[in-house]
Amino acid sequence: MDQRMRQGLQRLAEAAHEAINLLDDESAEPADFLEAVRRVEVAERIAHGVKLRLLAEADRHKAARAGISAWLSAELGYGSSRARGLAQEARRIGGMPELAEKLTAGELNQDQTRVVERAVKAVHGSGIDTGTAVAETLAVIEHEGVGKAKARVRVLEETLAPGTVKDLAARQRARSFLRVGETSDGMVRIDALLDAARGSVVRSVLDQMVAGGLHARQYDRVEKLPEDVLTVEQMGAQALTRLAEIYLTASEQRRGEPHRPRTLYLALAPDSVRNSAADDTIPGLTEIPDGCAMTAYGQLVPAEGLPSMRDSAASLLTVDPASGEPVTLDGRALDAEPGARLASADQRTALAFRDRECSEPGCSRPVTWSLHAHHETAYRDGGATVIRNLLLLCSEHHVLRHHPDHHHTA
Repeated sequence: MDQRMRQGLQRLAEAAHEAINLLDDESAEPADFLEAVRRVEVAERIAHGVKLRLLAEADRHKAARAGISAWLSAELGYGSSRARGLAQEARRIGGMPELAEKLTAGELNQDQTRVVERAVKAVHGSGIDTGTAVAETLAVIEHEGVGKAKARVRVLEETLAPGTVKDLAARQRARSFLRVGETSDGMVRIDALLDAARGSVVRSVLDQMVAGGLHARQYDRVEKLPEDVLTVEQMGAQALTRLAEIYLTASEQRRGEPHRPRTLYLALAPDSVRNSAADDTIPGLTEIPDGCAMTAYGQLVPAEGLPSMRDSAASLLTVDPASGEPVTLDGRALDAEPGARLASADQRTALAFRDRECSEPGCSRPVTWSLHAHHETAYRDGGATVIRNLLLLCSEHHVLRHHPDHHHTA
């Protein structure tokens, strides 16, 4: 082990020891904790640099029979993607003499080493000297920051291998996703991974909306945001919500979609509109406590402050607590025309919230599959077009309800 690596490991051990002692020191000053964080950061850089150098040596000596990537996954529990990335980084730059001192002295963080590794990869086989590429990349990192260095490497990659940007964009789009879930206390968590092009569109809009709120607050002395929106991150959450509200109120032409989207809430109907004649309880509707409403996704929210019925971006569906039946949508009676042949748009909205998916046992096709409103007692047999006589079915099971002997393949 060379002297520089010994020194790096010594600094790593000292930083860890000092941090542990500080946590037990009741006389420590507040600034001492920040200084300890700085030292731990340097220690982490040293640890990463030493790790790259050790893995490079292990790879050179073929110490892992299946390769260091497989070893990292099997022995240290790394995910396959992270293991491959670290193995490639070690192989390309871990053994470079011109980087040895910087790696073991903690002068480069992980973002910076990845940029250097990409530069080395870009010039491989191009005739450009690797040492020169590394030196130039390090200079950009030092004087202009890692962001500028990343941009420079992207230009270098495309210049040396035209089409790189297009290929990368295609791979990024293939990896893109958006997932919506709930936390244990009912908050909504949105996780998204977007390609650079679409990500730039979303980021630029959110940035401008947050900047607008900050500018109005700081310079115009005008508060455009709710009282409880204080931090920049909270402003980002408000901006995302505002984007959805703008979409909801936009014209059909602006949205580019023929349907009229709405945010919907469920609440108990006033006594005056409750359907006392209904005697069947519809499963799937949770009882709604007084003073509360339920979102379309089953979460309870305060009834106070719900959008007005005049708000085109939101709708309020009321239900009869005795039967669980929806009875009004934005104040309009759902069963106003029981003799109609087909379910109305309001009734279909109510059914979507009541049934949530195909009503055939074992089928979970969602309402987004354009489910059919089926009459339990057939219309031709006198069945009324009222909510309690309607249920949602997917096209396959709707056909089977009317033609039980029909063999349908989805």
